[in-house]
Amino acid sequence: MKTPRIKTHQMKNAYTENHFFILSKGLNAGKPLGKPCPNCFVLFAKSEEERNQLYWLCYGLWQGNFFRPFLTGSVIPFIKLGDLKTVIAEALSKIDLNEFEKSISMMQGLQNHQENISKQLELIRQAKKSLMYRVLK
Repeated sequence: MKTPRIKTHQMKNAYTENHFFILSKGLNAGKPLGKPCPNCFVLFAKSEEERNQLYWLCYGLWQGNFFRPFLTGSVIPFIKLGDLKTVIAEALSKIDLNEFEKSISMMQGLQNHQENISKQLELIRQAKKSLMYRVLK
């Protein structure tokens, strides 16, 4: 897979191509996003399949803290566009696509499981609140 086209996102722009956003500032720099924010890059893919692969590659790099060594700035850390491209290109050169496809499906399953657990935890918090309201009424 070739290194994708990545550029700085400007909030006035709308995109029709296959794309996703990557957070550029803060300790979560490198995190892939579905929706744009003021401090992000936009990555363009040739197809929906490539977009999905690149999204999960960036997600794995972010989860593994591969972007952390490239963060600069003392108050608000950020990653430079060139550094982001370098990390992604290096990761693309190292992966085996067949093995990576298996990892993507596993990561998607884990992500769904994490979302379900988060919903359950929120319901437990609400149940605790309502119990206390009922007791203290």
